Amino acid sequence: MKENYAKVTFKILSCIPILFSLFVVDHFILPQKKIDDKIIASSQIVIRTRHRYSTSSSKELLAYKFFTEKGYEFSISKKFIEEDEITIGRSYIFHNIHSIKSKSADYSERLMSGLNGACFYFIFGLTITAVISLLMLQFNKHLSDNGFQNIILINSFLLLIVLYVFWVYK
Repeated sequence: MKENYAKVTFKILSCIPILFSLFVVDHFILPQKKIDDKIIASSQIVIRTRHRYSTSSSKELLAYKFFTEKGYEFSISKKFIEEDEITIGRSYIFHNIHSIKSKSADYSERLMSGLNGACFYFIFGLTITAVISLLMLQFNKHLSDNGFQNIILINSFLLLIVLYVFWVYK
């Protein structure tokens, strides 16, 4: 019975490096599609923190979220874009926004939404963990039940973090 679970886990985990490879090709190798657009609305992404022994809470500005005329949404870390006219660089496969430029500034380094920023690092960590887990499942035939459960739990936990971060910064 454990061998059946190991085979299913191996098949599921083998999809993660394949998807990451597709993401790397989309992000770094394929050219970006340039779209001229106009910002029509914006909002703030604020984190509220409450201190342990206090009844008051403090607010910290995390990012600005922008909405465009053509239906794109993106978040820029702690920097407000003053101009309305922008150029968006979008990938072909995942339609992920990679660059934001106005006539006077480039905001690509501050881009947080989609598969950029923190989400990229969590996806990279999930991929490394999945590859190590695949190697453990493939070459360690005497893997204990605890080791097998740890492989499932760590990858599930990292996948939940990736989905949560992607949901927050979409």
